[in-house]
Amino acid sequence: APSCIKCGLPTSRLKTKRSNRNGNALRPYYKCQPCNKFHCFADTRGNDPANPLCHCGVSSKRQLSGLEKRPPRQLHYVCRLGTCDYYDVDRSLSGESKDFDENVLERMRELNLV
Repeated sequence: APSCIKCGLPTSRLKTKRSNRNGNALRPYYKCQPCNKFHCFADTRGNDPANPLCHCGVSSKRQLSGLEKRPPRQLHYVCRLGTCDYYDVDRSLSGESKDFDENVLERMRELNLV
């Protein structure tokens, strides 16, 4: 388990609820209990050696923001190890954030791309 990047204490491995509406039902993740901070998902979904390097120097994890976030369903990259604060939005060649139809996003989840 990674240490919390905020307080340095060990994080706890948990699982999302079965009722998760963001396509992450029962997905394992790490969270710092004292800080109440989500750190990273504890699986290989979204991991790709071709993803941008995070501040740790390893390939990042491709994720999709939740329905309650602004903007919702935005494709982005984070540290896959949960050990740095790397965050970058996936953008098209013209610099715009990429928008996807919900059916395409579901297929990307099925293929473990996000």
